[in-house]
Amino acid sequence: MMIKIGDTVQFKKPYAPFGMVVLAKRKMFASDIHAYTVKYPNGEIAEYDETQLVKLDEGCGNCDDMVLYLDEQCPNCGRQA
Repeated sequence: MMIKIGDTVQFKKPYAPFGMVVLAKRKMFASDIHAYTVKYPNGEIAEYDETQLVKLDEGCGNCDDMVLYLDEQCPNCGRQA
């Protein structure tokens, strides 16, 4: 799933149980990896590369039929239980 400006993302490893909004995207120098500028819910802004983030789909369809246990996430969208 390609991440676009305006998407809601979170860390691949669930270090933070909240979504961040993507503000900007750039290609990293001498690499095929993209870097994303994100805004935290508290207003802070940071930059992470695509290997650290996963896109959150609010309506992936898989989550509705799935029971997610504590510290488990949806394999399709990454939504935390």
